[in-house]
Amino acid sequence: MPNILLSSKINVPYSTAEALERPRLYDFFQDSTLKRITIVRAPAGYGKTTLLTQWFKHLQEPVAWLAIDRADNDPIRYWTYVFSAVAKACETDVDQVLAPLLQSQDDTKYDFLIDSFIHEINYIEKKLHIVMDDYHLIENEVIHKMIINLIEQLPAHIHIYLTSRTVLPLPIAKWRVKQWVQELNSDHLRFTYQETKHFFSLKKTLSLNQQQIQAFQDKTEGWIAGLVLTSLANVNESQPDDERAQPFISEFLWQEIIHNLPQTTQDFLLRTSLLHELEPAICNQLTEQTNSVKLLADLEERGLFTTRLQSSKLIFRYHHLFAEVLQAELFRQYSPLEIRSIVEKAAQLIYKQGDYTSAIELAFKYNLYEQAQLWITKHLVQLCLSGQISTFMRWLQQLRSQQHTVPYEMLILGYEHAISTFDMATATSLLQELEERQQTENWMQQEELAAMVNIYERTKAYEIIALGGDLNTVKEILGKQLTRHHVPSIWDGLPMTYNSFEYKLLRTNLASKGKFPILKEVSNITQLFQDTNFNTLYVTAFITGIAAEIYYERNQLEECQNELEIAIGLSHQYQDPSLFVPMYLLKAKIYVHQNQSNIARAMLSQVLEDVSEKQWKLSIQIMQAYCYVLEGDSKNAEMILQVTKTKQPFWMLVNARLLILKGQPDEALATVIQVKTKAQQDGQVATIVEATVLEAVCQLHIGNKDIALDILHEAFQLAAKFYYVRTLLDEKEILPLLDQYLQLDTFKVRWDPYPDHYFTFLQKGRKTGKIPNELLTPREKDVFDLLAKGITNREIAEQLNLSEGTVRVYLSTIYSKLGVNSRAKAILLTKK
Repeated sequence: MPNILLSSKINVPYSTAEALERPRLYDFFQDSTLKRITIVRAPAGYGKTTLLTQWFKHLQEPVAWLAIDRADNDPIRYWTYVFSAVAKACETDVDQVLAPLLQSQDDTKYDFLIDSFIHEINYIEKKLHIVMDDYHLIENEVIHKMIINLIEQLPAHIHIYLTSRTVLPLPIAKWRVKQWVQELNSDHLRFTYQETKHFFSLKKTLSLNQQQIQAFQDKTEGWIAGLVLTSLANVNESQPDDERAQPFISEFLWQEIIHNLPQTTQDFLLRTSLLHELEPAICNQLTEQTNSVKLLADLEERGLFTTRLQSSKLIFRYHHLFAEVLQAELFRQYSPLEIRSIVEKAAQLIYKQGDYTSAIELAFKYNLYEQAQLWITKHLVQLCLSGQISTFMRWLQQLRSQQHTVPYEMLILGYEHAISTFDMATATSLLQELEERQQTENWMQQEELAAMVNIYERTKAYEIIALGGDLNTVKEILGKQLTRHHVPSIWDGLPMTYNSFEYKLLRTNLASKGKFPILKEVSNITQLFQDTNFNTLYVTAFITGIAAEIYYERNQLEECQNELEIAIGLSHQYQDPSLFVPMYLLKAKIYVHQNQSNIARAMLSQVLEDVSEKQWKLSIQIMQAYCYVLEGDSKNAEMILQVTKTKQPFWMLVNARLLILKGQPDEALATVIQVKTKAQQDGQVATIVEATVLEAVCQLHIGNKDIALDILHEAFQLAAKFYYVRTLLDEKEILPLLDQYLQLDTFKVRWDPYPDHYFTFLQKGRKTGKIPNELLTPREKDVFDLLAKGITNREIAEQLNLSEGTVRVYLSTIYSKLGVNSRAKAILLTKK
């Protein structure tokens, strides 16, 4: 059963005929057209949602609406709904375009996700209003950071509205200074005397004189819920308006309004109060009645805090304030056993509708941990595939905090996720629990758990690799797996995510974010995976790709070329752009530094045609711009960078090189320092080294040679630790400064100890670091030889165990190297 997106959450609520028009507040919205965000904050019962729905009735512009609930505290779920709401409002495919970016929980990708969203909504031609209703329910810090990122880059034709009961954890003070925010609070929302008078004139049940209206106005101070309660009760009394009055709401609502309804209606209200959305078919089953449609329609018509949602199906919702009162009364009137029965039945009905997320949330809310755990276990695969890992991890921690015995599957997948995101504290805690239970329960010997044991042991092995641990232990762990007979299971479709969007594999957690192992261990790791039965594992392709990048960085170019070709072949075998795109970027870089930029760009153009995912297309285009920069072609580089603008470090560093090329080193320096700071926060060693080297280049162009030398020393302090070489050699402008640094004794005394072996290694690379420039690589020669025989791309692919896409890329590169533009001309060359 797939979890469903509730269309009612992204529909603008209906505005009832009795809703009061409020032109004085519409003026506020009209005046906010030059702002970025409108925040409507007030306690319950002030008409925040109604006001917005009334305002939008007067507009001929698209409105994307999200009705938030507590289950939306998952970045993937939250933004899935936002993208769907925008797609629906604007009739675009923005949700489908961005869907591939919603497949991973790697926190580092969220900035890129927002950048991509902004890029897409820039193409929307109309003014777009995005509403996030009940934002106070969001407690996830990641979502808050993403909202801040969105607001601070928001296009001028987009306006965001947040409604909330509470002060929001957003930098509103800063936005006020920048004049980005329009704010409405309870003082704005409370009814004026004229509005109160108009409100009562619309009610047929009350006939009030001016003195009575003024009395209600004074007592309620314009609190809308208080006035609504008065009109419903049909009495000449009211409660005060503000938060001071809200403890009395429950008693007032029950005694003066609900208590006067028929007993069957009261029972209906109490039993259905647990439902977030009121679908008549579910309400009928829950209350064992058959007239839910009529009851809900009557409640809405009477204005009894019931709203019909715009949807293809007939769906209603109680106002949050009303639902809270009903739930409090439910717990007062019914016994714990009766309440448990109602909750179980409601959760089961929601689950049968396909919304297992809401069903599980309801079960958790009322402590039905056993039922919640059963549903989570049943839908673990779907949760992982849909990217809702944050939700799963939250549920897992809730069960553990309640001392609930969690199934092994949940613990192991939680451990795997913690390792993949480098959350070592959580990983250690889960590992400890699994090991303790192994001691007492011997679960790893249970045949039915064989598949999970494999995942568990494999994850332990990857943790050791990522942390630079003992490879013999890794070999022992994985060796056990190879001796076992593989038992097919539902978990086979859950490969570990190694790379969500990084343009370099060195930036991934599997590569320890650029913290290289010692020189000899690189070959040991690759041999462990390639030269044994491990070569069938999915991770082997990534280990090989990481080795290629490490070998390149350490200027071991022959080894790099060998691993690169193997990795490209494996990546196409798995049809995985998260591997083959970084590999082709590396291959393009090699061509560029062989002074063969035209070949690099031709290859990248072919790869671009074979990739559909936005993030990988972007990386390829940025590499094309890099090629142009190194050729000195600022015009073409700038054209590409203008249409691919993002906060991705790859784009920013290439753009910094372009700014240096254009004679703007000060602007380049600001960009480089921004990238470096973020990389230091994220622990991205490869990017820190590259940004620091570029920082020295900028200072050199500005004329600060001494500062440049100091910064170069800073770069060496990290580069020497992990033997970074090509990052320095590939920046041609740094080479004279590098030579000067190596000749100055003043820098040697700063080291303790002096990394003599590294500098010897670097100087050797400085002298012999030119990349070999053979016309065709061995693999290209294989393709070319078969091409000469006149066979098709498919036949070449079959004979060389490649994909047709890989063959097309090879042919594109071969044509460029040979200076031909067609298959026929290439074959003709073989005849000569």
